[in-house]
Amino acid sequence: MKARHAALAALAAIGGIGALLVHAQGITPEQMKFQRNPATGSEVEAVIGDPSKPAPFVTRVKYPPGFKAMPHSHPVDLQVTVLSGTLLFAEGKEFDEAKLKEYPAGSFIFEKANVPHYQMAKSAVVFQASGTGPNAFNFVNPKDDPRKK
Repeated sequence: MKARHAALAALAAIGGIGALLVHAQGITPEQMKFQRNPATGSEVEAVIGDPSKPAPFVTRVKYPPGFKAMPHSHPVDLQVTVLSGTLLFAEGKEFDEAKLKEYPAGSFIFEKANVPHYQMAKSAVVFQASGTGPNAFNFVNPKDDPRKK
């Protein structure tokens, strides 16, 4: 046990896991309070951090059946893990349903910064996205931006 604590202390001293040990927290699905994301119309919950700030964040996102996220990009890299349902995803500047690839629960997608992509959900989907902000949604076609309607 002493060896484990010494190893943890050494990692914390060099910045390996110090923040994790000090700021560890947990949240259950029942405690999450999803809110409408004005940029997409999906539901989102900021699990840790604030995606609009220059710091790490983790969000949960819910897409209802039939949801489409039109071609857009983000200024930061995002790591996406599909938690339930099947997310359909493709890269490109134009929405083409034929190019969508299915990513079932357990799948991982790396969304590279500034690379246009689009998504769809035939049935309900929940995924988790993480990155280091500030994040934003930049639609390829401004008329696809729900914030401008």
